[in-house]
Amino acid sequence: MKINLLCAVTLTFLFTLIWANKGHANNKQLKNNHVSAYVLSESFSNILPIKQLIEDDWLQVPATDSSIGFTQNETGIKAYWGNLNFNVAHRIDYFVYTNPDTAQAFYLERTDQPLITQDNYQLALKLHHQRSNGFRVGYQWQLDDFSTEINIGYWDVSASRESQITGEIFGDDNNNITGTAELSEYYNDKNFLKHTNNNNWETDGYGITLDLAINWQVTDKFDISVDIKDLYSQFSMKSLGFSQGKVDTDGTFINSLGGKSYLPLYRGVFGAKDFDFTLPEQVNLLAHYLDESLSSEHFTMSYLARYKRQGDVNFYYAGAEIEFETSVLTLMLDLEHLSPEIQYSNSWFAMRLAIDNIDIEKAMQFSLGLSGHYTF
Repeated sequence: MKINLLCAVTLTFLFTLIWANKGHANNKQLKNNHVSAYVLSESFSNILPIKQLIEDDWLQVPATDSSIGFTQNETGIKAYWGNLNFNVAHRIDYFVYTNPDTAQAFYLERTDQPLITQDNYQLALKLHHQRSNGFRVGYQWQLDDFSTEINIGYWDVSASRESQITGEIFGDDNNNITGTAELSEYYNDKNFLKHTNNNNWETDGYGITLDLAINWQVTDKFDISVDIKDLYSQFSMKSLGFSQGKVDTDGTFINSLGGKSYLPLYRGVFGAKDFDFTLPEQVNLLAHYLDESLSSEHFTMSYLARYKRQGDVNFYYAGAEIEFETSVLTLMLDLEHLSPEIQYSNSWFAMRLAIDNIDIEKAMQFSLGLSGHYTF
């Protein structure tokens, strides 16, 4: 396979999701000669609970402002030798972009209810999914009050799909659906039309990413970290499965009960086509201020403000951090979605948990980070 080398620069540090502040003593110790194994998971939905969205099990009415849902997950091992690092990882990225009409229509259809809550439904749905294995290599530069790290990643894509539907549909009391929709799909996995691969298209591809992180110790009390994952990314799939066409209800027939029914018709093309895609960047901006008036010889107290952008959604946090001699405890709150977050790290272990509802079946936001590390 020929690799098309693409110029890409990303400002992210992989463990920022777990260790938010790289300026602390514990994190400085981890920068050199250590190995970490980690699990990271980030999920959010303003459509319906995350579990229902992922499992396509629409048990409750979707939100009236439905627009997006995503889950991004990664597991791997990362090692540092001096300023060099190497990371092997497996990642899964899944995004759903929609509108309130589409979410309402999906809910009614999935629960066998007629589409009569409104006169018509304007469809707008985009699904994007990719699964890949890969590695990153990186280097970090450290000055007195400033550090930066760049990571270049190569990914072998084992599954990819992008499906888009637009159109207008209508419903009646007999649970018939009429209308037209434009459909476009690239896939080597699942697809709406259940098109199977008869060795006519490829099942894998590759991608290149670059990640970079910056930390600036502005004063003795104040520092700023900026981390962007997938600031630039480029993935290429060769001869991926492809469908494009129109679905309409021009065909009608009389059913066994004597009522009029509609037989959806698809007019379009099946085949294979090259497909390129990118991933939305993950941005983390953290400001950290040390409050000496609340600190003592046994611990230090700091205030945190954080901005995160993921899946094209903005998140704003405020919180506090207590650093002890051998560990760090951080408490933060998502100010818009009221999702609390707790972080804890010491010399060999780190964890992060955020959830907006203690009942996981109802959670619209969930984040989990776990890591074990060994210094040598």
